[in-house]
Amino acid sequence: MMAQYMAIKEAHSDSLLFYRMGDFYELFFEDAVIAAKALDIALTKRGKHNGDDIPMCGVPVHSADGYLQRLIRQGHRVAVAEQTESPAEAKKRGHKAVVAREVVRLVTPGTITEDSLLDSRSHNYLVAIARAAKDYALAWLDMSTGDFQTAAVALEEISTQLSRLNPGEILISDLWLDEPSMQPALSDWDSQLTPLPSARFDSQNGERRLKDLFEVSALDAFGHFGRAELAACGSLVDYVELTQKGKFPLIKPPIQQPSNDIMAIDGATRRNLELVRTMSGERKGSLLSTIDRTITGAGARKLAADISSPLTNVAQIQERLDMVAYFQADNSRREKVRETLKKCPDIERALSRLSLGRGGPRDMAAIRDALAETANLRSYLVFDDLTGPVEGIKTASEQLGFHAELVDELKKALSAELPLLARDGGFIAKGYRLDLDELKTLRDESRRHIANLQARYSEDTKIPSLKIKHNNVLGYFIEITPRFADNMTNGYIHRQTMQMPFDIHR
Repeated sequence: MMAQYMAIKEAHSDSLLFYRMGDFYELFFEDAVIAAKALDIALTKRGKHNGDDIPMCGVPVHSADGYLQRLIRQGHRVAVAEQTESPAEAKKRGHKAVVAREVVRLVTPGTITEDSLLDSRSHNYLVAIARAAKDYALAWLDMSTGDFQTAAVALEEISTQLSRLNPGEILISDLWLDEPSMQPALSDWDSQLTPLPSARFDSQNGERRLKDLFEVSALDAFGHFGRAELAACGSLVDYVELTQKGKFPLIKPPIQQPSNDIMAIDGATRRNLELVRTMSGERKGSLLSTIDRTITGAGARKLAADISSPLTNVAQIQERLDMVAYFQADNSRREKVRETLKKCPDIERALSRLSLGRGGPRDMAAIRDALAETANLRSYLVFDDLTGPVEGIKTASEQLGFHAELVDELKKALSAELPLLARDGGFIAKGYRLDLDELKTLRDESRRHIANLQARYSEDTKIPSLKIKHNNVLGYFIEITPRFADNMTNGYIHRQTMQMPFDIHR
């Protein structure tokens, strides 16, 4: 087992290894020492290596998210190794065979999607910085929502852009760590930097990665990207595949952000203005906390992004003001929309978790409940009392779509009371799948089912002494006495004759 652990650890030497053993994630050697100190848990020992005790600590699988959160906030990366077969399957390879394990996910500050690890009211951006010849570009992705954007920047603008985005993790080429020209841009972000081989920032590879991800033969419909932008976007996609072990969240097509549409505010000025954080780093007391009256996570993230990125385009500013004025002038409409939005869970993050295979039944319910409210929202976003349409609201109304069929299907499929995890079971509604209901009956009422089956067979064959029994050789079988053998004709298979009694198996 330790040989297997060390082989997996060697392949992920830059991460703490959560090694699944039954109901616990165990850590050994230096990982255990680091984790025990960071999590304030007991450091024990197990076995010896080269004559020395092997340090060990562990956390329960069912509460691992809380420990992951603390490790990520302290700047650690975690590789999660799960058991990929059962002990019974391992024994088929030999009685001493170790249960197969492999890393199924790398947890890093910029790639987390769980609600318990994220601030529901803030974006968590993974940012990549790339260079092609003398051109620079940034690309940023929020894996929890799928938001994906890119922008061409000058070298001296990189620090300003990073201050605006406040990323959880920054991908850069390992060749830049000692490059003097990059030091001013990266000096405030040492703890967020993740160096990668320069080959991952290749523009041709980036273009190919984007085409494969979005299943297109050309990127023209998304924009005209420069080589640096393609390199930055490609490195993000590459890193997501690397950390998620081939799985992809729901990623939206990349949006190019014109550099002149957003006001440039350097880091020092941004801190002094206290737009979204005070100078001490707290949200409370900032401009955002003062004016934030949003009632959904998505709305809070949108407001924070808008405050962090003041517009300079007059037409866009006017369009935004028109939308605000539309609701400000109609208290009744505004309150109806707010009441409807209160019923809308965070569908963006639910979709992301489901697409990665980490979602649960409640994420399905979140999609159902949010989509069910789109019809009500559409009815409130009408224009019959306006002298002219408010373009932004009109567009939003049209993009709500029609989802009655999917909502109806989810209502029929999901139980009224839903567990947090799919493995807990019981989240499919009774009557949705008759074959599933039958299996549940076999599981929960097996004795009564066998008794009913025995009574039915007894009545069908006219054998009052018929019994249904079970053993490890035949499984379930029907037992009768020899004098009733002629009654067992249609549909029954003779399996075994004993001196007393005479066994028939169907």
